[in-house]
Amino acid sequence: MVNILNPKLLDLRVCAGEASNFSDVESVATPQATEQWQPVSHDGLVKDFRSAIANTPNLDIVQEHHTLHRYGQRYFGLFQVKGIARKHDAEVGTIFGLRNSHDKSSRAMVCAGDAPFVCTNMIFNNEIVLGRKHTTHIMRDLPSLLGRAIGQLCDSWITSEKRIDSYKSTEIDDRIAHDLIVRGFRNGACSKTQVTDIVNQWHAPQHEDFEGRDLWSLSNAFTNIYRGNLTNTAKRSASLHSVLDTYANSRTPKVAEVINAS
Repeated sequence: MVNILNPKLLDLRVCAGEASNFSDVESVATPQATEQWQPVSHDGLVKDFRSAIANTPNLDIVQEHHTLHRYGQRYFGLFQVKGIARKHDAEVGTIFGLRNSHDKSSRAMVCAGDAPFVCTNMIFNNEIVLGRKHTTHIMRDLPSLLGRAIGQLCDSWITSEKRIDSYKSTEIDDRIAHDLIVRGFRNGACSKTQVTDIVNQWHAPQHEDFEGRDLWSLSNAFTNIYRGNLTNTAKRSASLHSVLDTYANSRTPKVAEVINAS
């Protein structure tokens, strides 16, 4: 655990919706378990996550956002964490997302990713989306699930830093941007109704930080229109990464090209 003074704070309302007090989360009754279905208390999941973070050196929670839906049957939580210094830690913040349900609509899930401080557009790392069905032994498995997610987050920071650098150094024009937006749609990175909004964000970014004509700006044109739940954001993030990473890698000069150019 680290002592963090005056950390930059993200707007965690972007994905999770209207805030609920944690006391409200604690007051939600957990349904009776059956032989094949083992529900997890919302507050128990949060407390297990807090414990996992507390047991991780150089990592701390700097703010939380909780929200309940369907009369408490569904829980979403977002947690901004801070710790080990990152190359881009002045530009992006790290977020964990938790999801749980009492109506059998979804698994217990943990995911992690980044959000730029300038606009808090959220994008999850597709390497860190772990879930567990509410079946026998879920309470036994949850601590290891949360621990794996935290461990993968620390490992993924290297990949994340390289991705940001790669996106910022890959310049594109309108023709390529339009092509990648269509590819993103066909790959599941956005819905058909969101394509126009993404195009508009590309041509007239809401934030001046994304006026550069590169993959970083295009990535944020996509994430600026993500306002869904954790599941949709995680799935779309994975789809978007697969499209933009493929293009960025195709633009990376090969060794032979570098030698010939020198």
